[in-house]
Amino acid sequence: MKTKTSTYIYAFSFWFLWNAFIAKIILLYLLSLNFVPVNICYILINNILPLILFFEVVVKILFISNISSKLKFVPTQLEALSQIDTKSFNYYTNALESIGFTRISDLELSESTLTVARLFCHPKHLCFAEVIQTPGRSIVFCAIGSGLEQEWSVSFRDNSPNLAIVYAFLRLPRGIIVVQQRVTPEELLRSHLKFRQKIMRDLNLQLLPDISMEAYFDKSQRIRTDQRKALWRKSVIIGLIEMWLFNLKSEAQKSQCLGDYAHLAARKD
Repeated sequence: MKTKTSTYIYAFSFWFLWNAFIAKIILLYLLSLNFVPVNICYILINNILPLILFFEVVVKILFISNISSKLKFVPTQLEALSQIDTKSFNYYTNALESIGFTRISDLELSESTLTVARLFCHPKHLCFAEVIQTPGRSIVFCAIGSGLEQEWSVSFRDNSPNLAIVYAFLRLPRGIIVVQQRVTPEELLRSHLKFRQKIMRDLNLQLLPDISMEAYFDKSQRIRTDQRKALWRKSVIIGLIEMWLFNLKSEAQKSQCLGDYAHLAARKD
């Protein structure tokens, strides 16, 4: 309801300001230039510019308002929540613990929608694992992530429902996401460790060894802050085009967001 109300407020404010002031000022300026045909001026003012400004101002503000600047993780008990796929959570919990992960906590993150996660760490391999679900949605997926020096991060997931949105609007130059569907947590961990070793070797990076809950919170907050900054700089129209182009990619291409890693590694070679 809050998001819907904000959308109406932003849209009405934009419409009012455009029709009351902005459109008239721009139209008078264009007409004063003399070399721009009158019919072109009216097309720009009545059709093209309002659409561009609507996306680049109103839609961008709406996107950013749905991505809180301060993450708040609240410890919870998943069993006490409704619409939780306990069967999937139990499967992932047993599978992750069988390969050396230690369960840390169940967490609740409230933003525009409620998201819950079960957090694990691996004392030997120094990485985190998350089992994530948005209650009411059927998808439950596992993500295994590591933090590296110089703000690099590597996340391997067995699913990613909104990867097109992440790719177009929220991808970070030093945030690597790889999706491997239909694999077991053991296979996901093996792939993660192999790739992590490769990027550490290629870019001469060291692993961040802190796998405490505080380190997880800090890393998550830094990623969120960087994503908001990236979204402020991003053109919404270009992002929508990138989402459309993303859907034309091959399945192999869709499964990877490598950031700056590919060209940095190639330059080193």
